[in-house]
Amino acid sequence: MADPPGRTLRLAGAVGLRGALLVGLAFPEVRGALWLEGAALGLAALHLRRGLRTPLPADFHELDDLERGYAFWTRLYPSPRVVRLAVYDLTLFRHLLARPRLPQGQLFGTRRGATTGSTFALLGLLAVVEGLLTHTLLARWHPLAAWAWTGVEVMGLLWLLAYGRALATRPVTLTAGRLYLRSGLHWTGSVPLDRVTGARPHDPARDAEVLNIAIDVKPNVTLHFAAPQRFQGVYWAEREVRAVTLHVDDPQAFLAALEEVRAAPCLNAS
Repeated sequence: MADPPGRTLRLAGAVGLRGALLVGLAFPEVRGALWLEGAALGLAALHLRRGLRTPLPADFHELDDLERGYAFWTRLYPSPRVVRLAVYDLTLFRHLLARPRLPQGQLFGTRRGATTGSTFALLGLLAVVEGLLTHTLLARWHPLAAWAWTGVEVMGLLWLLAYGRALATRPVTLTAGRLYLRSGLHWTGSVPLDRVTGARPHDPARDAEVLNIAIDVKPNVTLHFAAPQRFQGVYWAEREVRAVTLHVDDPQAFLAALEEVRAAPCLNAS
């Protein structure tokens, strides 16, 4: 498969930028040379300009927040794995400070019957106890190592708290033209309603091979799509599937609302 237009030049610019940085690190005598800094800045500016000129997806403003972050920032760096790592963590940790801004539509909860809260509380308690003991032991050997370990423990606890809040504050959302399917930030996908070809109660026998996006709860709804739809998982996880199973707290109400919106004249006209 041929590379998309401009990708070869972006990769060449990135290689050149890395080469300039490596030369500066490997050869101290050229670190003070202005041409090296100028070349690195020039390549970075060229790469940034090409990335910003790359068009965004046509439905960019209708995507979910995580999808928009990936679509915008991966244009600017040739290694999408690095970008996705940063965008995912920033999106996740925002849940510690505020609830996410969801599209206007009908909200359907996904956490009824889940035991995630108690599980995370137990994990947090164990992490605190282990962290204090480990810090005490490491402090006798190297205080800096002890505080570094404690910092890692704190970041892990904050990540766990943010992950749990995302599960609780990101319900499935049904709008007039799009269906936002979420399991916190473990799985995220938005599907135009005209691509939803089927919706029915979950059947364990028929849906054994279908992607299950329900977390810590049993799926109760199965959706089928006209074409493969992309779902973003944790960090680099990504799947393109023609069907998913999920959990909603009121599956009957969800299926009825979905059928009503899909049957609306405006959707059929589109």
